[in-house]
Amino acid sequence: MNKVAQHTIIDVGNYFIKYIGGNMGSFSAKYTTDYQSYPDSFQRVEIDEFTTYLTIGEFSKEYDKTNKENFIPQLMYAICKANSGDVIKTNLCLMLPIMQMASKQKLIDIVSKNKHTKLKFNGVDKEIFIEDTLILPEGYSSYFSLSKEQKMGDICIIDCGSRTINLSILENGKVVKLQTIKLGSYDLYTKIKNIENKDYSEEDIQRLIDNKIITVEEKEYTLFLSNILNSIKPYANLNTYKVYWTGGTSLMLKEYIKQLSLKASFVLNNASTSNVDGASEACKKVWSNGNKQE
Repeated sequence: MNKVAQHTIIDVGNYFIKYIGGNMGSFSAKYTTDYQSYPDSFQRVEIDEFTTYLTIGEFSKEYDKTNKENFIPQLMYAICKANSGDVIKTNLCLMLPIMQMASKQKLIDIVSKNKHTKLKFNGVDKEIFIEDTLILPEGYSSYFSLSKEQKMGDICIIDCGSRTINLSILENGKVVKLQTIKLGSYDLYTKIKNIENKDYSEEDIQRLIDNKIITVEEKEYTLFLSNILNSIKPYANLNTYKVYWTGGTSLMLKEYIKQLSLKASFVLNNASTSNVDGASEACKKVWSNGNKQE
């Protein structure tokens, strides 16, 4: 019997794609459509006899998620990773940066055109049926992963990603501001690349840091965190909120965030997955008792 997930959560990030369904996990957002002499060696999805290779190649340079040329192959691959069985019937939840939420209908239309898809997932035939689609704003989705105690009072969620910071401010459970700021780890990596003055790309930098090929001075991290704080100042006085930091970039800056003089500032324990965790909780409410997105 095919296992059918009640819903599937996909966060199509610029560097990583995260998923929750019957399974949960993540994979690199790198992709290529270049010819490979031995396809069976690679993760891949074939749709209409056209093959996209996943987790190798390059990252997309397109900032707008609704315009990504590789969106459908990555989405279908993620759905297959999240769910078992040769026939997958699922509701689908996706996320957009807050400033892109005005384009959510465009994303829904893209998914709708592909709501019934036959494909090959790593050479195995799969058939996907997407029954309903929900779009949630990044950052705000993390709110639904907070405990009852964490949600109390006035809170500010700072979701730091590779390209954007999504700011969500709630006062006693009521949303008062949602804002996207175009600043992320990619900007820091660009600066580090320029300091190194070698033939590196932004995508190389974290790997080179991890492998101790390059060393980044602490002041670069503190300056970058200062830039983040300055970019937030026009929208919120952080000393008047409980501040929750989330997103992969917040983990990179965790030790420096801890040193801030803010009255209440915390990096979430599930910072790398809080968006999909929260979206999963929200979807349980939206799709309970057969509810559908309006």
